[in-house]
Amino acid sequence: MATTNVTIDLSSDITDSPLTVSNTTQLNTAGTTTGVNTMTSVTKVLASTDQVDLITTGSVSTTHAYVYINNPSLDETEFFKVTIGNAGAGSPTDTEEIGRLYAGDFMFFPWDVDDDICVTPSETTNMTIEYMVFS
Repeated sequence: MATTNVTIDLSSDITDSPLTVSNTTQLNTAGTTTGVNTMTSVTKVLASTDQVDLITTGSVSTTHAYVYINNPSLDETEFFKVTIGNAGAGSPTDTEEIGRLYAGDFMFFPWDVDDDICVTPSETTNMTIEYMVFS
């Protein structure tokens, strides 16, 4: 059986009392205690500010997955708007923004594989985005 563990460590000194949180979990297939057994890792370079399908529902063979997306840029003006929905639907109202990844930011979240994950680069220069899908 495959085992994939995810750990997050957060620490902050912005309050009067320092805050530290750490948590680890095993990634399992939906509704089971069986570990995920597929990982897809991709690096893409995008050269326009058009919204594009980053991860399509057709690229995953399960009904539940975990997604990691990273913006490796060092330029603070370069960000990606991340949305859930169909980029080809013709209207920005067909997607829901879930966040913006600025230079050096990443996100990790569970995905129900019902709608595509799309990104819109902030610049027309070659911007690199990295992602992994665990299913």
